[in-house]
Amino acid sequence: MSYLLIVILGALVGFIAGKYLKGSEHGSAFDTVAGAVGGCLAVALSRMMSPAAALGYMTSIVVAASGAILALYGMRQVMKTKAVPAPVVRRRR
Repeated sequence: MSYLLIVILGALVGFIAGKYLKGSEHGSAFDTVAGAVGGCLAVALSRMMSPAAALGYMTSIVVAASGAILALYGMRQVMKTKAVPAPVVRRRR
């Protein structure tokens, strides 16, 4: 499977997974990019570790989809923003 198709598949899976995961304060573009990068990295790592992982489209699809979901989840855990309390306004009497 070519890396262009892997990037497209990862972006699609990242976009769809981003819609279902809670806490989408970074937007759809972030989810799409994280999915594309995660899918591409997962397939590249699986091809380096085992030549059997490079056999067939189905294996690449499963690895790309799982890599996209893991990358999206990991990036959301790293980039969590903490809520900052609003300043208290005091009135003069």
